[in-house]
Amino acid sequence: MSERLHKLLAQHGLGSRREIEKWMLAGRVILNNKPAQPGDRYENGDRVVVDGKDVTSRLLVNATAQVIAYHKPQGQPVEARSGYLPGGDAVDPAAETVLERLPSVRGARWLAINTMQAGDSGLLLLTTDGRLADALRRRSESIPAAYVARVLVPNPEFDASTLSNVVRYDEQTIEFKSIEDIGGGEGTNRWFRVESPRAHRRAAVRALFESRGLGVSRVIQVRFGNLELPRDLPRGKHRALNPAQVRELYELAGLEAPRAEHGGTHRRDRHGRAASPKRASFTDSRRPGR
Repeated sequence: MSERLHKLLAQHGLGSRREIEKWMLAGRVILNNKPAQPGDRYENGDRVVVDGKDVTSRLLVNATAQVIAYHKPQGQPVEARSGYLPGGDAVDPAAETVLERLPSVRGARWLAINTMQAGDSGLLLLTTDGRLADALRRRSESIPAAYVARVLVPNPEFDASTLSNVVRYDEQTIEFKSIEDIGGGEGTNRWFRVESPRAHRRAAVRALFESRGLGVSRVIQVRFGNLELPRDLPRGKHRALNPAQVRELYELAGLEAPRAEHGGTHRRDRHGRAASPKRASFTDSRRPGR
């Protein structure tokens, strides 16, 4: 049974499909001693080399996708060591990146599902399956998300219901689903939760409040799809999604989840029975995790 080579390489975590297509055009992928092209198909017995390294044996193993949730701190770059924070402050080039904080995965690498800049913070989802990352990025305009913003409200009598849920940003009119005052904060700082029908609207959330003359010190993504940032997940830490949550992401992406590899080594309890895998507990947090 044949399969498109760039999709297979992405499924095994070598990169995203778009990246691998570019590698092919640059001559970095060799199929049976010839430069591979986008659209080439892989069949059992084919030999594949990427950047001079034979990856054929890796493709013979059923890929088990890994997906994790990471609580990204503001100012931490995901991969590149450059960029700027809101306000124009440069990112420290010596700052530890998100990828440097994560465990290494043999024969694969972590790919961000919901892309973030260095100045962004909150729920960052990463996977070893390039197909999944690509599909969810393409569908970001139809995936709901939620953010919490810490806003400077000089007037203690300020009524959040007076806020419009529509803002003009980047030559677009953006409408949010809801804005809720969730309290907290100190002094004149208050937290607001903003629900959006589309992901990748962090900058627009900031613009929503600033257009009303309100200062914003932080915007944190707390939900992507149905996955909420756990309140007990500290900044700079990660947690694996449980199988049900991973399947839900594949359904959201319109993809069939790869089957888990059989015959692996399983943990066993003191009675010799196979132990159940630990599952992540994602709670419905109303305020950002600390």
